[in-house]
Amino acid sequence: MPAATELGLNDFEAVAVQLWRRIPEELKAGVEALVIEEEELGHPTLSGVYTLGECVTESWPSGYGDDMRSELVLYYGSFLALSFEDDAFEWEEEIWETITHELLHHREAAAGQSALDDIDWATDQNFLRLAGRPFDPAFYRAIPADSDGILRLDSETFAEGALESESSTAIFTWRGRGFGVRVPAASATLFVGVRNLAGGRLTVVVPPRTSLFRRIFGRRAVDLRVLSRRALPVPRS
Repeated sequence: MPAATELGLNDFEAVAVQLWRRIPEELKAGVEALVIEEEELGHPTLSGVYTLGECVTESWPSGYGDDMRSELVLYYGSFLALSFEDDAFEWEEEIWETITHELLHHREAAAGQSALDDIDWATDQNFLRLAGRPFDPAFYRAIPADSDGILRLDSETFAEGALESESSTAIFTWRGRGFGVRVPAASATLFVGVRNLAGGRLTVVVPPRTSLFRRIFGRRAVDLRVLSRRALPVPRS
């Protein structure tokens, strides 16, 4: 495989087609074509964030109901832009991951499901959060949680903390054990970076205390606060 910055458009297309042919035909049912676009597709508001591929889906009426047809689009320019930023960029791995990801979008659309769309939306909201832009503070709830309520998105991990009564400690579960982080008595949504668990990649989200009046008559614009804390184990009962 050529160096990251040396894979030209023709080589890119050849690799993509070769990988596409590895996928069984029954899994590709309803996909009209794999399309390679030369340009890059950047995020509309965030620099350095690119769309590598898309599943463009339309529903066509037929005698047997709606027939879902799709084209999978790969943006060569987006791959190239990312390769310039990462000397260890793995072209074939990234192409394969993008093809299979977009194919799963097609299969979910054909089945009337949206789980992958929800995760893509949550990923975009997290990009906005990390860039300091406005975002939906409940985005993490779109991510499937494990039995402890832990949610994983790329290299980050989220848990929701619970405040009991007037306590100033938000309680959450990590690896089967209860932990707590001290938080202020604020009406804002708190994003608490936990320094001593998950290699510092754990964020505990603490929803604001909401009065009965505000539940009935609506809330103001969402307030957010970002904190950094150490988590302490909660004594076992």
